[in-house]
Amino acid sequence: MQARVVWQGHILNPLWHSREERRARRQRVTLEATMKYLHRYDSFIRSIKPSAPRPSEEPERIFTLWLQGEENAPGLVKACIRSMRRHFSQEVVVLDEKSLTDWITLPDYIMEKHRAGKIGAAHFSDICRVELLYRHGGYWLDSTAYVTSDFPAEISGADFFMYLGGEKLIGSYAGVQNCFIRSRREDPLLGIWRAAIFHYWMEEDSVADYFVHQLLFTLSTEQNEEAARLFGKMPHIVQDPTHALWFDHMYDPYDPERFAELTAGTFFQKTTYKSKGLDNVPPGTMADHMLRQ
Repeated sequence: MQARVVWQGHILNPLWHSREERRARRQRVTLEATMKYLHRYDSFIRSIKPSAPRPSEEPERIFTLWLQGEENAPGLVKACIRSMRRHFSQEVVVLDEKSLTDWITLPDYIMEKHRAGKIGAAHFSDICRVELLYRHGGYWLDSTAYVTSDFPAEISGADFFMYLGGEKLIGSYAGVQNCFIRSRREDPLLGIWRAAIFHYWMEEDSVADYFVHQLLFTLSTEQNEEAARLFGKMPHIVQDPTHALWFDHMYDPYDPERFAELTAGTFFQKTTYKSKGLDNVPPGTMADHMLRQ
């Protein structure tokens, strides 16, 4: 599979094509190769029959995770967590490697593969967010999500929601993005996806693609009739507006009207603590404003 991606997506990707065309080809080849591999799980996914959700007396919370602990997080992550507490009325639960076990219990084979380095931190976090929401319901937000307003009603009122991949961003071929998830407790669509993820890691020792968990969601909606029906009911909103500010405008001069314009399309903006220059952010910029809030 990897050889096909390298050969068709890179070596045979014409250099005279535009950057966007070359990226689109790489993503198309990656998607085709990965889905061909994952189709080995079709029969299992078709067999998943989720149980009906049970009522929950728990209040809905916002979950986020920084494995090393909030106190040890980079300044940008701390600013993002402050923004969640500033805009949301629900409790914001910031989990770390130790406190995770207070909320969820994962299968032994997943924990063993995580400890052995076969499931890295990013993909372990993917698994944890699904289990957290399946067990407790509520919301998941990446710790690099900078919140600018409360949840819109069409999202908070949905049984289950994730943003669609859109067409512009790296990784859009994954179909959905899991940086934000809203789910009721034991939601059937989440349950089907959860079962597919658990089964994948029971059988596998590595990721077929960086976005393997999102692609397992796509496969679930293609192969499982109930997942397809529930996915059809989910609000379909692309993720592009969540990338409107940070990556292209973080060092623009801060202007309240421009900031409001860039963030108007959704309730949070995706950021990354790996951006260059965060150790010495120019005063008066968009990034400086966000870090100081």
